[in-house]
Amino acid sequence: MIDALLVAGFLAACLALGARARREEDAEGWILAGRALTLPVFVATLVPTFYGGVLGIGEFTWSAGLSNWTVMALPYYVFAGLYAFFLAGKVRVTPGLTIPDHLEVTYGKQMAMLGAILVFILASPADELLMAGSLLGHLTGIPVALASALAGVFALAVIWRGGLRSDASANRLQFVVMFAGFALIIPFAWHAVGSPVAIAARLPAGHMSWTGGLSPAKLIGWWLIAVWTIVDPSFHQRCAAAETPDVARRGILISIGFWALFDLLTTTAGLYARAAVPVMANPTMAFPLLADSVMPPVARGLFFAGVSASLFAALQGTSLLAAACLGKNNIRTGLIATMALSFLLSRLVPSVVGLWYAVGSAAIPGLLLPMLGVYLPSLRVSGGWAALSSASGWLISMGWVVAARLRGEPPLGVEPMYPGLVASAAVWAAGYRSSARTVHAAPNSTPHAPQ
Repeated sequence: MIDALLVAGFLAACLALGARARREEDAEGWILAGRALTLPVFVATLVPTFYGGVLGIGEFTWSAGLSNWTVMALPYYVFAGLYAFFLAGKVRVTPGLTIPDHLEVTYGKQMAMLGAILVFILASPADELLMAGSLLGHLTGIPVALASALAGVFALAVIWRGGLRSDASANRLQFVVMFAGFALIIPFAWHAVGSPVAIAARLPAGHMSWTGGLSPAKLIGWWLIAVWTIVDPSFHQRCAAAETPDVARRGILISIGFWALFDLLTTTAGLYARAAVPVMANPTMAFPLLADSVMPPVARGLFFAGVSASLFAALQGTSLLAAACLGKNNIRTGLIATMALSFLLSRLVPSVVGLWYAVGSAAIPGLLLPMLGVYLPSLRVSGGWAALSSASGWLISMGWVVAARLRGEPPLGVEPMYPGLVASAAVWAAGYRSSARTVHAAPNSTPHAPQ
């Protein structure tokens, strides 16, 4: 009971911080907080929001060991660094509030509508809702479905008043608590289970391998899913909301350092979870069950608060982003619709890692090239070709994901993202050649101009 009360107190503090933010009514204030995020606030809001899948990290590390760092950490540092150096400043100075806005300016309404659908899929907080419900259910004993619904109501309450301003206010506390919670569990696990070196003998074969027994195709598939960073709406929103382009660039680079530190803590905790609890019906609960086995009351409650900090930061942020895709004129209505749809999705795919892989594989092929074209004009094609490329990549990968779920394995043994990326790139290349021929025939026209 004391553990649940500590978590409830922490969540109440987050709610109070969100309610203190200035009330916003216009879309720009709601989505971008007046484009005034300073460097400390930028880092404090990006770090926990982008690292919302903390129970998923526990699930992956318990199942695949040290390869968590290979596929869930390193590739995201790489693509986040590329985003910082090549895209962050451009996002800050490009007119428009959201990714669909930028796509409309560059390619037209058709591509913007497709982009809104894909961004909504990426931003859908179904995985965070599943994790938050699992944690609250574990703490209180209520069914996960009911706990997920309550978590969704709480997240909406935090951001209801001020949108991103409310979210960032709560994020500053969540940032501190997430690190404190995971820093707390490591000494208890060390005392109860042994040193990190000693537990290696208690882990399954391959758990200390960088590949974790994953096939090369699967490893490459996870690296390709890390391209998510390039099209991630959380990155885009915070860069667009930064005080200056330099704040956006530096903020991402500083955030990479914090993510690396947090990955060290979570990967270590995940390995301890496998050593301490070698048999587990639901690996998504690896961190909570580790805490149950090695921590006393109060300390355990503080750790659970740390877990909930990351989960709810992401749940708040992604809910706001997904709602903006449904309509900027009535975001509060969009928030309710977003949470309802995410709840349904979380019940259909009750695995955090499964949600990541399915959503990323389906949506990224439809967004990657159009988004690169927004910020790199030399790569652009016309609006019609961009929309065709996007739809081809999305629908083919989506079909592959569905087929893989029905068959139990991907068709032809090929991971879902590959055929979508190939199809999208082939259509884009055809559009690029078409644009080049048009320019050659009409020298005075603008190359690759959007329709």
